[in-house]
Amino acid sequence: MTKHFPGDHFQRIDHKLHLGGADLSELARRFGTPLFVYDFGRVRSLASQITKELRGVSHGSRAFFAVKALGNLSALQVIHQQGLGMDVVSGGEIQRCLAAGIPASDIIFSGVAKSRSEIEMGIQAGIACFNIESPHEIDLLAEISGNRRQNVKIALRVNPDVDGKTHKKINTGPADTKFGLSPELAKSICKRVLETRYLSLEGLSCHIGSQILDLSSFSNAANEMRDFARELMILGARFHHIDMGGGVGVAYRPSEWEQVPTFSQWVTISKKALPSNDVDLYLEPGRSIVGDSAVLLTQVLDIKTGATKKFALTDAGMTELIRPAMYDAYHHIEPLWFKDSDSGDQYDVVGPVCETSCSLGYDMRLGSLKIGDILAVFTAGAYGMSMASNYNSRTRPPEVAIDRGSIRQIKKREEIPALWSDEIGFLER
Repeated sequence: MTKHFPGDHFQRIDHKLHLGGADLSELARRFGTPLFVYDFGRVRSLASQITKELRGVSHGSRAFFAVKALGNLSALQVIHQQGLGMDVVSGGEIQRCLAAGIPASDIIFSGVAKSRSEIEMGIQAGIACFNIESPHEIDLLAEISGNRRQNVKIALRVNPDVDGKTHKKINTGPADTKFGLSPELAKSICKRVLETRYLSLEGLSCHIGSQILDLSSFSNAANEMRDFARELMILGARFHHIDMGGGVGVAYRPSEWEQVPTFSQWVTISKKALPSNDVDLYLEPGRSIVGDSAVLLTQVLDIKTGATKKFALTDAGMTELIRPAMYDAYHHIEPLWFKDSDSGDQYDVVGPVCETSCSLGYDMRLGSLKIGDILAVFTAGAYGMSMASNYNSRTRPPEVAIDRGSIRQIKKREEIPALWSDEIGFLER
């Protein structure tokens, strides 16, 4: 593993920050800010790594990319080219994958509160598998598949009651969360599914959280899943796969770099969940594929000295990257032009949205900043653009990809009139 945070795809040449060989200052000038920039070379490399590791488990073992992390059509296409399927959590994400040209047979549908229309959409499209979260989903699937006389493959998402040791808002493994089925409930559903004509029980799934750096959590979950799978096999279940979900973290701070598990370590731990050698392993990486591939570029609009702090006010904020506001998440920030010897002042990097929580980082030592400088917010590839919003009637930024020496805009900057183009005025004129 490289020791250079956040990876050797970033370089400083004559003190200017480059990503994937491209001068980020030039991209900011060309496309404006705020701007998301991705290194598709990095994405390809990581996606191919996880595919290779899983092929070492069995021919049918496979990764399914968590579309919620980054849904740009070009990104999905690049990831799919490396052998990954797609893990979706909504009907909209099903349609997004289909729009990217991804076969429905490469899509699994996870997530709570699946609506009737979403389930109908998935069945009609012919997706690979539904990860079931509740008895009501079984009711809907049994009814719809019966009416269509169409076989549907499902997996039961089990809540293993394992602490992912991550932020409480992205910790999905404990028993008191909304996710998954208790073992007793899963047993009763298993018996019903085995007796339902058009439903085929293909596997078990779990997901214990996101941004996990401690592999002991995965180990505990894998042990629970293996033991529970064997219990259900006694009832007559015959599993084709065990889906251990996603959640492997990335380094947001330089100090976290040595803590990040490798894909090899993750797969080695996760395959302990397999109850027998003829069962395939599924994983659902998201952040670990795209997280450190990207930066958010933002311009300093103003520098303001308060009573106790100095503020760098930028044209990006919580509407472009909500993680700091939502999760108190840290993102490393550096100016595009920076000398290591230039210690400078400390700044709170804050955005333009009218919320106190609209911040990208606190107490950042950014050298001697001036108005007009461009800052790079690192590790912005996951849950950045996919969670961007139009709050304060702000338009969402463009996206640019660097790939094999070429630079391509993969999403245009949103136009202001688009913000109300689907609204209907109340008063006739």
